[in-house]
Amino acid sequence: MPQIDIVSIKGNADASKRLRLPIRSDSGRFVGELQCIDRSMLDEPDLIADLTAWRNQSMPFFLTQFAATEERTRSWLESISLPAPDRILFVICDLDGNRLGNFGVCNIRPGAAEFDNVIRGRMSDIRNLMLHCGEALLEWMFSVLGAKTAELYVFSHNEKAIGLYKRLGFAAAESLPLRRTEEKDGVSYSVIDRSQANAGFDYLRMELPVERFEDRIRRRF
Repeated sequence: MPQIDIVSIKGNADASKRLRLPIRSDSGRFVGELQCIDRSMLDEPDLIADLTAWRNQSMPFFLTQFAATEERTRSWLESISLPAPDRILFVICDLDGNRLGNFGVCNIRPGAAEFDNVIRGRMSDIRNLMLHCGEALLEWMFSVLGAKTAELYVFSHNEKAIGLYKRLGFAAAESLPLRRTEEKDGVSYSVIDRSQANAGFDYLRMELPVERFEDRIRRRF
């Protein structure tokens, strides 16, 4: 199990006590933070608007695709994300506090956890920002959550994301067939038997064991 209380971290109402993970460049320079979305952050100006806009601009890469609204985003945060003991979402911030995207972890369980909700919302001058965000989050997952394996799922035609994950050390572990279904307010994809798949692409599961991550870090430094 996680070595920290995820729900308590997200229930924090004091901004000065917010969980913040440093983002560092290849040279080790501090370039930003991953700030946990907790109770203290919910009413910050434009947070909900940013999360909603980023979700909409990245809609084609989610299993469930719909037009996000600020009301729906806030409801999801308050009723699903914040109370959940097995997920946590961070906002990517630069040194001036500007929000640049979000990066999360879900399905936290003994020995493993998954990348989730990885979105670059705004451009910045920070070189390889998402790579360094991934490194910061992996270090936290392995050292604090006690994970032995990091996992993620990504559409097999999302080459840009797959390229990022490979740079972090992830490797393909399984390719799952998908079925596309038209819903009342959008589109959804579900894993299904290959004979019933109709999406034209798969759901790729990728893995990164802690040993491979540690070896990559040693070789880099």
